[in-house]
Amino acid sequence: MIRDRLIPALKREFAGWEIQFDSPPQPIATFPAAQPAVGRVFVYDDGDEATVLIEKITHSHFNPYDKKLSEPQRDEIVTEDVLDFLQALFSDRVLLHCTLDGRMGGWTRLDLQNGSVELSPARRYFLWSRPYTL
Repeated sequence: MIRDRLIPALKREFAGWEIQFDSPPQPIATFPAAQPAVGRVFVYDDGDEATVLIEKITHSHFNPYDKKLSEPQRDEIVTEDVLDFLQALFSDRVLLHCTLDGRMGGWTRLDLQNGSVELSPARRYFLWSRPYTL
């Protein structure tokens, strides 16, 4: 199970953070919000993948989608990918965005971009720690 590998890794990586841990179907980890407009971060163990939900913005699925991998191999890759994403998110290296009405959202890894990111006046932008203005 992904949570058997992911929860200890989250505890190690984010030691000292206020994280609430639980069991499915509840989020296996909940990080408090840094700003109300973005909300909390929830990590779910969905069996064959992990889902990271940024409460008021978007969600992402983490799974290598390779049927040749064993379950332990898949769980290790998912754990590494979730940790990498959360480290980037909490270090303000992920640009979060949503429509003005908040009905659609997404994210872009700023540290993996080649060049600048195109910004639209029809979207609101955030880093984890603060709003991101045009």
